[in-house]
Amino acid sequence: MTDEKKTAAGISRRNLLKTIPALAAVPGAGTFFLPGRALAREESAQGWSICDNCNHMPMCGIHFQRLGNTIVSIESWKEHPHKILCSKGLATLQRLYNPERLLHPLKRTAPKGSRDPGWVRISWEEAYRTIAQNFNRVKKDYGADKVMLMCGDPKEPRPAVMRLARYFGTWHYATESSVACRKGTLLAETLVLGQANSGGGCGPQTKSYLVMATNGAWSKPHGWWKMITAAKARGVNIIVVDSRRTKTAELATVHLQPRQGTDAALAAGLCRVLFEEGLYNKAFCDKWVYGVEEYRAYCRDFTPQRTEELTGVPAELVVRAARLYAKGPGSYAMTSQSLSHTRNGVNNARALLCVPAILGYIDCPGGALFSVGPKGYIVHDNGLTKDFVDYHWFEEHKKDRLDRDFVPVWNATQVQWNPNMLPEYVKAKKIRAFGGFGVNVMIWPQPQEYARAIRDMEFSFATDYFYRDITHRDMDILLPAAMNFERYAPFGTHGGKVAVRTPVKPMGEAREDWRIALELGSILDTPEHFFNGDPVAACDSILRTWGTDYRTAQRNLPALTPVQSRKQEPYKYEKGLLRPDGRPGFNTPSGKIELSSLLTKKLGFGTIPLYKEPWQPTRDYPIKLINGTRAPYITHSKTRSDCPYLLEIEPMSTVDINPKDAASRGIREGDRIVIRNRWGEAHARARVSIIVPPGTAGMQYGWRGNQNSQVLIPRQFDPLSGYAPYFETCVQITKEG
Repeated sequence: MTDEKKTAAGISRRNLLKTIPALAAVPGAGTFFLPGRALAREESAQGWSICDNCNHMPMCGIHFQRLGNTIVSIESWKEHPHKILCSKGLATLQRLYNPERLLHPLKRTAPKGSRDPGWVRISWEEAYRTIAQNFNRVKKDYGADKVMLMCGDPKEPRPAVMRLARYFGTWHYATESSVACRKGTLLAETLVLGQANSGGGCGPQTKSYLVMATNGAWSKPHGWWKMITAAKARGVNIIVVDSRRTKTAELATVHLQPRQGTDAALAAGLCRVLFEEGLYNKAFCDKWVYGVEEYRAYCRDFTPQRTEELTGVPAELVVRAARLYAKGPGSYAMTSQSLSHTRNGVNNARALLCVPAILGYIDCPGGALFSVGPKGYIVHDNGLTKDFVDYHWFEEHKKDRLDRDFVPVWNATQVQWNPNMLPEYVKAKKIRAFGGFGVNVMIWPQPQEYARAIRDMEFSFATDYFYRDITHRDMDILLPAAMNFERYAPFGTHGGKVAVRTPVKPMGEAREDWRIALELGSILDTPEHFFNGDPVAACDSILRTWGTDYRTAQRNLPALTPVQSRKQEPYKYEKGLLRPDGRPGFNTPSGKIELSSLLTKKLGFGTIPLYKEPWQPTRDYPIKLINGTRAPYITHSKTRSDCPYLLEIEPMSTVDINPKDAASRGIREGDRIVIRNRWGEAHARARVSIIVPPGTAGMQYGWRGNQNSQVLIPRQFDPLSGYAPYFETCVQITKEG
């Protein structure tokens, strides 16, 4: 950080710290507070906001107390459906008043590649003028599509930034999900079911439940965990497919632990039992499932014994799990990430979806219902509607996107661009400018190559809460983003209700991302398309079509506000409610659930979800690495120095290693270790645990410096999704010398 930036930030920090002592936690109260005598003279009030500290949307509710404009305590928002704040939610108050926050727009003055960018404080007017001049220059000289816009973490800016991309004229709009998150499994759901369906709940009619590689105890600790524990108590058969022995797996009637990356073989083995024993729903398959006989013929070779050889799952458990799951009606829970994070990831997820599909557990009572919501709402894109971002425009321009040759299946089905070949696109001058909202190059494999790509662009800017050197060092402009307590947009959507906020004034000169995107749009296009830069007006353009508006919803607080929403009902495929043309069936090329995909066939990628042998451990690299495991108390790279409270819980990267593997290497709990392979090396601390089986290790990505696990991941991609093999790489682990 330059002296100029230190001085600019330091003034605000000194003033703030005169009146606000260090954060403290109230033992057992689930509350964070900021005491201070000087604040006692300020007006006391309460307010409501939404946590954004684990990259889920919609997120958890926060009830806060403020004195003047200073928030002094936070606790759970009791009327909110996600009402229990975890350590990450509580730490948002510490993050808000972190003295390292970005508070003013900054401009780089040193040449790109310099160790010190030479940041100097500038006005918002100069920042906007510089961005507009450079974006318009690239647009005039080379075309708007040579500009890339991207949303990272948090996901909240997505609707406004996507709208900015549309009216500026670039279809190269990407998100962290189009790099390596939920979109891979969503692609599988789209190919099989015609649209997103990550599963359903365990309702009163549900008798069996298949949990596919997700640990909802940590990733969905609210209603989902309460639901599945209640289901277990009333005797629902719970089958968990997970290589790890998670808290969720401890509930399982049967826990299937396949070797990492062998899920397509396990699914074929399960389906073989269902087919051969006549347990599948033949009537449903005959009418509503395409490719049954083709997939059935493929599954014949996956006898329980061969399935055991390929996956490591005992043959008798394969048979038992299939028979138990067939005692439906049944439902399922699909992972948001892990299945798709291998070189055959989409097919792994497709194959597992075939299991509930042939049993007829899709959109039926007690099964996995397709979600419904307010008009145009798209849950997997986090609060936007098709009209707000003009989905049709992005769909029209899929054929023009750079990823059409890299990942044709992705290109044909997803409106978000896949940017994983960014270094190559920049080198070829096909991308020349970049605008990032909460972006982090640490999400990519071999992140140094993506940092170099940003350096080599003609112009780039970013918005963020903090300066992140690896990502921001070679940016031209850096803008301070307002945090979750300081922003109106977006609202949270929870079924037929919405949750809005009562924000405090942003610190320094920070502005919420929606405002930044809307104000830039007003300059680059016209104010009429961007609500004159007003985030509340932008939200109202959606809320009014649902029968309410932002101010009305604020007056209803702390209660959430009901909105006009489609009623949930089963068998929507029979009633023409799933297809755009209103005809009965599923939104696939055949109009049926597709075990055999007509789209992948058309594009030259086969038909059914074949098993592909994953990378195998070797003598040099005998441990299979799961890179990207979740922890319940911290979330990848953004909650490190941002929230020191969380660093007290986990001060450095921690790797789960099985006791047998640890003992053979002389590694004990807490030892510092080295993880290496042919692509890179990372350092961490050992946690000896049976959560991982022998021959497997699990770690989080996103730690900085020599703890960065992303350097271990090669730039080799699933041909369907373009995702890297975060859950397939093999490594060696040794005790640090």
